[in-house]
Amino acid sequence: MIKSLIHRIVAIPLIYDLIQTLVGAKQVRQRLQRQLTGLNQNAVVMDIGGGTGLNRALFPDHIRYICLDNDPVKLSGLMQKEVDGHALLGDAGKMPIPTGSVDMVICTSVTHHLLDDVLVQFFQEAMRVLKPDGRFVVLDAVWLPNRIPSRILWKYDRGSFPRPAQTLHDTLSQYGKELHWEEFTILHRYIIGIFKKHEVVS
Repeated sequence: MIKSLIHRIVAIPLIYDLIQTLVGAKQVRQRLQRQLTGLNQNAVVMDIGGGTGLNRALFPDHIRYICLDNDPVKLSGLMQKEVDGHALLGDAGKMPIPTGSVDMVICTSVTHHLLDDVLVQFFQEAMRVLKPDGRFVVLDAVWLPNRIPSRILWKYDRGSFPRPAQTLHDTLSQYGKELHWEEFTILHRYIIGIFKKHEVVS
């Protein structure tokens, strides 16, 4: 009951965005934004677990932004803020999106909420919906127990499945070809990974 109430409070757009700012989300997104270049006019970007649509600000006005989330409360917050994009209620492991229809799939602070089998389904789905030259961009905090700030932040995070950076890299590499990989620290330890579909050998 209490957890449900807290979740509803945190999902209020102003509160959710404030919490994101306090934990360094602005600096993290600025770093991420440097990797989100080269999108054509009318490119389609799908933001998985996009919540209240904070990532929309990372992209130019001309792109078509789709925010997919399994939380109707957060999607309601996105619509209340009148974000320029489309809210889509759905599951990361089974996206209601046609194959080969998306120029970029972006996923920020989501993988640590997913069980291993769902994580694999998500990576497979992300590659499925991408166009042949599309990019899959992942940003998340990673498990680094020897850092005291990381241990404290993970203690209060709703996500139950933080993973080491190498584990995420190895899993992603099974389903896509690496274009970019970096690790950095802003309170948490983070990774940014960019992958594309494996080339089909005929």
